[in-house]
Amino acid sequence: MSQQQDIQGWKCLNVAVTDKESGTILEYKIHLYRKTDGWYDEVRYDSHEIKKGRKVLVPHLHLKLATPFKESQTGEVELREIIAAILPELKEITG
Repeated sequence: MSQQQDIQGWKCLNVAVTDKESGTILEYKIHLYRKTDGWYDEVRYDSHEIKKGRKVLVPHLHLKLATPFKESQTGEVELREIIAAILPELKEITG
């Protein structure tokens, strides 16, 4: 497990569970976070999710950023813009 200060106030917590014999990574959580006015912005990769009490391999990306309170319609428009403008680049980076 490594934890280190990153750029612009982001900290990184990188946890991996490995097979003791082969060193193969079995599970991971790579978590970058920063505190902003009592809230934590975070971007993280998780390899597993818990479904029906069991860990299941489903690698995925989480993104949580503080925003001002939104009117429903405004929020929908902004989310559609994010999907159109940013999601294709994210997909390219994350493969």
